[in-house]
Amino acid sequence: MKCENCRKESESRFCSRSCANSYARKQDTGGTKLVNCISCKKEIKVDKRAPKNGCKCNECKTVFCVWCGLKTCLRPDICKKHKLFKSLIKYFGFDSFKIGSTNIYEEFERIKSKIENEYWCEENSLVSMAKIHNHSDIRNFSKLFNSLNIKRRNLSNAQTLNVIKNGLNSSGNHSYKHGWHTTWNDKKVFYRSSYELEYAEYLDKNKIDYEMENLRFVYWDSKLLQDRVAIPDFYLPESNTIVEIKSSYTYDEQNMKDKVKAYINHGHKFKLILDKKEIKEWGPVRFWPGPKVLLASSSAAERMAVNHDVGGSIPSLPAKLIGLSSNG
Repeated sequence: MKCENCRKESESRFCSRSCANSYARKQDTGGTKLVNCISCKKEIKVDKRAPKNGCKCNECKTVFCVWCGLKTCLRPDICKKHKLFKSLIKYFGFDSFKIGSTNIYEEFERIKSKIENEYWCEENSLVSMAKIHNHSDIRNFSKLFNSLNIKRRNLSNAQTLNVIKNGLNSSGNHSYKHGWHTTWNDKKVFYRSSYELEYAEYLDKNKIDYEMENLRFVYWDSKLLQDRVAIPDFYLPESNTIVEIKSSYTYDEQNMKDKVKAYINHGHKFKLILDKKEIKEWGPVRFWPGPKVLLASSSAAERMAVNHDVGGSIPSLPAKLIGLSSNG
């Protein structure tokens, strides 16, 4: 006798229990029965070998997204970021009632646009934004930007923005004589070299109003081929003159030319004092005849002969620049 399933020689109908079971399953194909769906109680047709309790209809088997409430997410890129929702609710005012409906897409984009606007349009740093939103961990705040795919400034742009908004740091280590100085009209200014202090004392003695490091100019650096921020040493409001105090040791002629183009393009007169001497004609930029500049160390006869009137015309130089003032 042969096995009815595998056709091997056998003493009975089947050579083994597995062959018997296999043969039985082949004979049962196509058989169905009616049961009730355990969720909606709807009557459904299932395989006759299926258990009575535990069957679901096709509608109840469908899995809906917890975050947008759809069977197939329209914006899976947003739903997959559901781990961010808790932080967005806590720090940025994300509306938790929008979760579970398609309104979550609009709410997510609103919060993302809000963060981008604060960072790029309002020119806030990560540190300042973390303080605004009461976020204590700057590293996690930075990771939040990465998770939202918000582009961030590079180091150079971040440093430039910091100088524009906050100016140069008056603390820390300085290689030259520095400190706070009170002007003749009771203003507090910070000087960064003995040359700057001497010129400030000269202006005080002659009762000339001045400011120090109060202006900001974005200029094009022709060496580095990028925008940078220039902060002039002195500004004389009465004559609308910018004064740069330099020594031969720190003087960079090409960099100064680039700055001067920005100063002149924004309607300011310019004066360069190099090693305590005014430079009236310099490089390709010809300066107008300015007043003779005397420092506190000049003789009394020289100081008596000073003419404070600033004359001459402002040469027109092309420049794609933006002038900024610390006072807004």
